[in-house]
Amino acid sequence: MNDSRIKITFIIPSLRSGGAERIMSYIPQELDKKKFECNLIVIGYEKDKAYTVENISVTYLNKKRVLFAFPSIFYQIFKAKPDIVFSAISHLNIMMGLQSILFPKIKFIGREANVKSVVRDYSSLPKKRSLLSKLFSKVGYKYLDKIVCQSNDMWNDLIVNHNFPKSKLVIINNPISNSLKKKLEIKPMDENGFRLITVGRLVKQKGHVRILDALSKLKLPYTYTMIGDGSEKERIMEHAKKLNIQNRIVHIGFTNKVFDHLEESHLFLQGSYVEGFPNALLESCAVGTPVIAYKAPGGIDEIINEGVNGFIAENVNDFTKKITDILNTIDNWKPSVVSQSVYQKYSSESILDKYESLFRDILQK
Repeated sequence: MNDSRIKITFIIPSLRSGGAERIMSYIPQELDKKKFECNLIVIGYEKDKAYTVENISVTYLNKKRVLFAFPSIFYQIFKAKPDIVFSAISHLNIMMGLQSILFPKIKFIGREANVKSVVRDYSSLPKKRSLLSKLFSKVGYKYLDKIVCQSNDMWNDLIVNHNFPKSKLVIINNPISNSLKKKLEIKPMDENGFRLITVGRLVKQKGHVRILDALSKLKLPYTYTMIGDGSEKERIMEHAKKLNIQNRIVHIGFTNKVFDHLEESHLFLQGSYVEGFPNALLESCAVGTPVIAYKAPGGIDEIINEGVNGFIAENVNDFTKKITDILNTIDNWKPSVVSQSVYQKYSSESILDKYESLFRDILQK
C-alpha cells in the first residue's frame, strides 16, 4: 500500500436488498486495493443490511431519510478528504451535487438508477414536484462532475428528455458477481411441473400482475416462485386468486440463496415496465437459466440475445407463447450457452476496468 492510491468515498441510502445497494457495496470491495482506498457511508441502519461488506471501512449514519443526513455526510467527507465521492440513486445524487459546491477540490460522481422519464409513471411518489424540488434537482445534477448510466436507454433519456450534456455521462453496465455459480445441467421437471421464477420488489414498476396474466393462459404444468417483497404484495396475491392460479405460486420475501433458486429454475420471467439495468435478469442468464421479459426501456434489449438466452415479448399473449416455446424445447437451451452470452460483455473484470478508467480519468481533468 502507498499514499498514491486514489481515495474514494461511496455513499448509499441503505444496504437493504436491491440492485443499487448490491452494486454500490460490491464495487468498493472489488477495486484493486493497491490502486484505490475505498470507504462506504450508509445513511440507514446496520440492522437493515442485506449485503455483507468486508475489507473496507463502513460507516452507518443511522438516519431514516437522506435529507436528515446532510450535516453528517458533510462531516464524513470533510474528515475523510477523498479524491472522489461516488453516490447512487437520484435524491442522494442531488444532495451530493449540492454538497460538491462546498468541496471544490473533490470530484463528485452520481450513479443513476432508472430511466427517469418513465419510472415516474410507476412510482408511489407524487408525479408533480414543487418548483423548489425541481430547482434543487437541476442545480444538484449540474454540479456533479460525472453521471454513470447503467444502460443505453438511460443515457438517451438523460440527453433527450433532461438536456444533460453528453460530456457529463458515461455508460457502465452492472457486473456479474464473481461469487455466482453456473449450473452444469438443466434440472428435470418434477411433479409440480416446470419451475418458473421472478426476483424483484413487489411494486407496480416490476409488473408482476402482467406476468400472472400470461401464466393464467399457460397450458403446461408449472410452479411460479416470486422472490421479493413490497407494497403491491396483497394486490398481486389477490390477482392470482382472481385468476385461480394461487396454488401454483410460491412467495419468498427474502433469501440469501437467490442464486440457488435461479439455478434450480427452468425459466426466469420479468414483467417490468421500466428498469435501470435488470440485475436479476442478468444474473439468471449468468447462472445459465434463460429469460423472458416484456419489452421495456432499461437495458433489457442489451442483455437478451433472442433465441440464445431468452426472448422479449410484446404483450401478454406473446409472453405466454414464448414461455411455451422455451419450455417445449428446454433441453435445447444449454446452460453453458446462456451463461456465455452475458459473460462476454458483463464479467466483473471487464466492468471494474471501466470503473477504474473512470476514476483515473476524472482526476486528470
